[in-house]
Amino acid sequence: MDKRVAYIGLIFIAAIWGSTFPIIKNTLFYIDPLSFLVYRFLIASLFLLPFIIKKIRKKDAIYGSLVGVPLFAGYATQTIGLNYTSPSMSGLITGLYVVLTPVLSIFILKTRGDYIKILLAIIAFIGMALMTLNSTSGELIGNLLTLVCAFAYAGQLIFTEKFLVNGDAMVFTFFQLLTVGVLSLLFHPQSIIAAVKLENHYVLFSVLFNAILGSALAIWIMSIAVKNTNSYISALILITEPIFAVLISTFLFKYPITISMIIGGIIILISMVFAINRENKKIN
Repeated sequence: MDKRVAYIGLIFIAAIWGSTFPIIKNTLFYIDPLSFLVYRFLIASLFLLPFIIKKIRKKDAIYGSLVGVPLFAGYATQTIGLNYTSPSMSGLITGLYVVLTPVLSIFILKTRGDYIKILLAIIAFIGMALMTLNSTSGELIGNLLTLVCAFAYAGQLIFTEKFLVNGDAMVFTFFQLLTVGVLSLLFHPQSIIAAVKLENHYVLFSVLFNAILGSALAIWIMSIAVKNTNSYISALILITEPIFAVLISTFLFKYPITISMIIGGIIILISMVFAINRENKKIN
């Protein structure tokens, strides 16, 4: 795959995920977090099933399921944390995975420490912080849960790079999604009763939107992109998520744009472009 296609795919994912924070926050007024995850990820799995049923290999099933564990930890802590903190603060703390990814990859992938990578990741995170400068701090429990989420997302990206070398990205994604759905159900079996909540049109829309676009399609594209680039570049491009969150909030919900948001967005874009060019020069 052309790396430019992978970059475009990651930007598309960032746009989708940027829209999910306010949508999920509003959904949690009607349904509990784990029940939401059960239906989101089981529906996402069913959506992919017809496309992978004849392509399943044991290796992809095992590795996809293993990587599904940190993915579950990330989504569970982030979604529960949204009950106690603001969407903007949740997005900010989640963005720490951009800083954590190059650091943790040194230990997990045994990559050589690259201080420029870490510096660029920190600069990008500062840009994200500027974009959420005026947000409320939220409750401590929500922020701590979201910090766990950041570590889990970094791990998921790194393990995807490690295990999806010669595998099928769609099969790998299917088992990740299935693992999240099954683990959510095991931790919260009462979610079966919550099926009645899907009669609420907003809950149904949110579950389907997040299942098909925000999970099945997004995580499949992300897996392909990580396979053809690396976890560090993928994480850095995905930090454009708050830029899209602000744009979507402004146009759909009339959320005001501040100077700090504009400066933060510019910093994120500059650090992302610099990092991509640097990685491409290494390859060439």
